Parts: sequence; C-alpha cells; structure tokens
Amino acid sequence: MAEFTVPRLEKLNSQPEVQKLLKGLLDHPGVQTFLWVGPEGSGKKTYALAMVRSLFCQQGPDCPGCPTCRQVLSKSHPDFFWLERPEGKNEITVESTRELDKKLSNAPFSAPCKVAVIAEADYMNFDSQNAFLKTLEEPPAKSIVILLAEKTGDFLPTVLSRCRQVRFPALPSSTIAGILEKDHGWKKAEAQNAAQEANGNLTMALKLGDESWAQFRDKVCADLDRALQGPDEEWLALVNEYDQWEPDFLEEVERTATQRKSEVLQAALQVYLGLWSRRLSGEVPVPGKLSSLPTGEILECLQKHQDMIPMYLNAKMILDHLFLELREGFKRGELSSRSFMELSVQI
Repeated sequence: MAEFTVPRLEKLNSQPEVQKLLKGLLDHPGVQTFLWVGPEGSGKKTYALAMVRSLFCQQGPDCPGCPTCRQVLSKSHPDFFWLERPEGKNEITVESTRELDKKLSNAPFSAPCKVAVIAEADYMNFDSQNAFLKTLEEPPAKSIVILLAEKTGDFLPTVLSRCRQVRFPALPSSTIAGILEKDHGWKKAEAQNAAQEANGNLTMALKLGDESWAQFRDKVCADLDRALQGPDEEWLALVNEYDQWEPDFLEEVERTATQRKSEVLQAALQVYLGLWSRRLSGEVPVPGKLSSLPTGEILECLQKHQDMIPMYLNAKMILDHLFLELREGFKRGELSSRSFMELSVQI
C-alpha cells in the first residue's frame, strides 16, 4: 500500500453509510469492541487505518502526513497493534491473541487510546477466540478492538455477542473506477473495465493492472469453460495441471506445497466467480452448453467451493467435487448440493 494512499476517516468516501456510522462513534465514543464484516476488497482494512489516523493525529482532517500518521500507516505506532495470520498459515493462534492481550493491558504511550486490529479475524481458531473473550467483554480502559472478517460463521456466538457489528457491502463499480482513477492514476477506460470485472472487490481490481495476474485470469476462465463443456478426460487433465501449477503472481514466500496449491485454487475460483457475476448481469454471454443452469445457482456453487478451501486443503479434491456437481447439474438442468462423502466413490 503506497504511503498516504489511506487518508483520515473524514476524507474517505467509498463507503458513505459506514463512514457516517464510524464518524458518529468517533464523535460520541463508548463502544470499544467491533466486528467489521464484508467481502474482500470492500475497504475494511483501509477504513481501519483511516480511523486510527483520525483517532491519533492531532493535526486535523487536512494533515498531509505527520510523524504520527506515518507510524500508523507503517503499523509501527507504539499504541497501535495490527495482528494477522502469518504468511502461509491457516489460523491465528492463541499465542498471538494472548500477546495482544498483554499489549492492550498497558496504558497508552502517547495516543489518546490503544487500538488493536485483528485482520482476517475469522481465521482465529476456537482456542484463540476463547482466550480473547474476556478482553472483548471487558476491554481495558482507553482501548479499542476491531475484528475484520469476510463472514461471521466461523466465530463463537460469545464473540459475536460482545462486538458491535458494522457491515461493509461490496463496492459499486463506479466507486472502484473512481478510486482507480483518482488514487492510482489509471486511465478512465481501463479503470471502468477493471471495476466491472472486479465484482465489487477493489483488491481484485488493483490486481487486474498486473500483467501476470491478467494472464492468469484469462487462462483460468478459458480453461474452466472449455473443460466443463468437454469430455471428462479434459477436466481430469486440467485438474492435474492446476495441482502442479506455479503461476507468476505467487509471491516468493515460505509456504508448503499444499498451501501453494490452495492459494492457486482460491485465486482461480475468485476470477471464475467474477466471470459468472458478469454473466449474471448480462455483461458477458453464457456459452451454449453452460446455459442449461440458472447463472445464480452456478455462482452459489462456485462460492461454496471457494469457501471450502480453508477447511479442506486438498485442492484437487475440491476441483473434482466442483466438476462433478456442475456436470451433473448441466445434465439434469438443476444443481443438487452434495457433500464430499456422497461423491467420494466417484472421485
């Protein structure tokens, strides 16, 4: 994230309803624990950084970037703690949340309060959630805790009951296009095309400016369309290819082979979901053999399999399951949700 791409909260406008709510909370403090929920790319991390700038900075809404703001954006301020799951890991552990507890228990060093942001909080395991319950129920004086998540289904009911929820909807295409033009210097036509393709996801839109990602996107969409309309042998060959694929966009960081395969599959389903979202809106035609099912059902099926990835790290099994469910659906003209166990004999 480029320095000072994230302004103070008063200067943001991508989520007007969210901004109005958060501005009211700043003006009338009282709530200390939050759960911000919304899809990837909807602005949760941006708003978290913007809110901390507004809380900590003493220079006013037009501050161009004082030392305090620089510390916030670099996540190095002594009163600001940013916790996220380690690269290549599938959970936020109890050790991490206990360490965060200790940091929050001390008085603020220089800011009016301490702020802790747990990014991807839906990856907190049950032990780490339980260990953090007391902090959520009785947060230390002069502290604010913000959990960021894409969904609420992985949280304990006791965690949900202790947090004020704030919903972040997917961004409109016009908003994403404006951000790409104004904040990132994109040309208007390129910004509009990327915004439409991103399906409300600013993170995805920014990726579309990368040539290696665009090549990955084009290959995935063509591969999956072709394999779903072709013989079973073509899909099996494709699954084997993707099981070994190392696309150029993967960063050179330490992770296991299983984790890398899951990352490739997550990205592949993400771009294919975007294609079917555009088909649902009528922006892109549906190929003949794939038109026998309602587009909405196909989207639900793809989303379900993408959600399986953190739970079932066998990427090949998820692709096989997706293929069988869709192919059977195309034959019958309707989709039936079936578990891995029900299809295991056929895989």
